[in-house]
Amino acid sequence: MNAIGKSSVVFVSLSGLFWGGWVLGSQTPEGQEALARAYATYAERQAAANEDLFSTTALRAIVCGGTSVDRSDSKPCLAVVAAGRMFIVDAGSGAADTLAGRNIPMGRLEAVLLTSAGFTQTADLDELYGVSARTRANALLPVYGPAETQRMVDGLNQAAGFDGAERGLQAWGPSPEPGRSVIVFESDGLIVSAFTTQEDAFTGRVGYRFDYRGRSIVVGGDGRVVGAPAALNADVVLQGAQSQALARLHDTGQATAAEIAAQARAANAGLVVLTGADNQMAAQVQVAEARAAGFQDVVAGRVGMLVELPLDNSDINVRPL
Repeated sequence: MNAIGKSSVVFVSLSGLFWGGWVLGSQTPEGQEALARAYATYAERQAAANEDLFSTTALRAIVCGGTSVDRSDSKPCLAVVAAGRMFIVDAGSGAADTLAGRNIPMGRLEAVLLTSAGFTQTADLDELYGVSARTRANALLPVYGPAETQRMVDGLNQAAGFDGAERGLQAWGPSPEPGRSVIVFESDGLIVSAFTTQEDAFTGRVGYRFDYRGRSIVVGGDGRVVGAPAALNADVVLQGAQSQALARLHDTGQATAAEIAAQARAANAGLVVLTGADNQMAAQVQVAEARAAGFQDVVAGRVGMLVELPLDNSDINVRPL
């Protein structure tokens, strides 16, 4: 049984302990203490199991945020793990709590990559720094993003009393041109590239491609990345989408699920994960529209979803974390 499976067994077992403790006297100080010990044990074992996420046997992505249908409550967050490092793409509200709540080792955070420098993508950036700084060896956290990233980071550092040189957030603006990728990180077989398209450059959006020993993941936020040259032959593309009905009601410029499907087919993408739905019904509509457009390998991204690309084969494994 793998570590993730063991974690599930531990959870079930400890759930029994929780309920048993409640029935046998959780209202007493002794019962409450027993429950606290059981929960601490579960948290420790889950954290140990999650260390397997950082093994160098696969390229992985974790959905740690979502987007409301009307885009009024967007909380984008995706974590990509490779070569023993974690990169977070967009720090939407609640990102730090979601990751810490699932006992993801935040000390492994290498950098934050922003698809846009707006508040929606940066709302939890300071909290991510605070949570990760407790166990990270480096007191500086690199933040990559569009040109506006520098001003935003300067403001956060000033508010927190950080200098941005020895402690705090450190902004980097790769400034890719349409059709030309810029490498922002390269080490131990992992290459992370920033890119943009003509449409996204106009709106200040950036996409990212992760290449790790023959496997690849592309993350685009709300941008139109599937049709970009950087997305060609990608194993997995994670991108926000909207339904055709919503597109008719709100002309936000975001790609529809059907448009993404057509582009994915042309780009020879392996799997598309749509991250723009706020509820199960909206997710089902988006997936149905994408498949009706002729691309079958599409799923809806939900918080806690793990996408795993083993290095020793061409499989794409999708399951709850």
